[in-house]
Amino acid sequence: MLVLIFVIVLLCLGFLSCFINKIPGPLFVVIAVLTAQLGMDTAPGWGAVAIVTVIAIAAFVLSKYMTRIAKKMKEYSKKASIATTIASLLGVFSLPAFVDSSTGTFIVVLLVCFILLPFLFALLVEWIRNKNLAEGAKCAGTATLVYLADTALKLAAFAYAVYAMFMTKG
Repeated sequence: MLVLIFVIVLLCLGFLSCFINKIPGPLFVVIAVLTAQLGMDTAPGWGAVAIVTVIAIAAFVLSKYMTRIAKKMKEYSKKASIATTIASLLGVFSLPAFVDSSTGTFIVVLLVCFILLPFLFALLVEWIRNKNLAEGAKCAGTATLVYLADTALKLAAFAYAVYAMFMTKG
């Protein structure tokens, strides 16, 4: 039972880190899958451990590479990156209010919470920094795209780990 609680805590940290760039979420997810493999009766299997590890390494490497490339295309500030994180965390914590909504409403809320809100927060930061709305929009767009891609990579590792641990037989 303690192992299961530990695995769930690691998965929760891994999920939250999908939205917070400075927390190594894929590492938490790898540790969770490895712990499940070594300590749970319904182990996900060594194949799942390997796949989650590869996805986590790919997420880490691609995140660094992607950020470097994007900043060469259009430089954005660290504050814009922080703004996207804050906005999406607000989105994550506002989602429970819409769980019972219709599918269409929930999809719109997801789009607003995870695309529009991060962009608008980054836009505000970059507009103030550049004192030019058009330039701020370009910088905010780049910051938002990098944030979304990074989040998607981390979510891939998390989603496969949850699938391997709880949806399949090891």
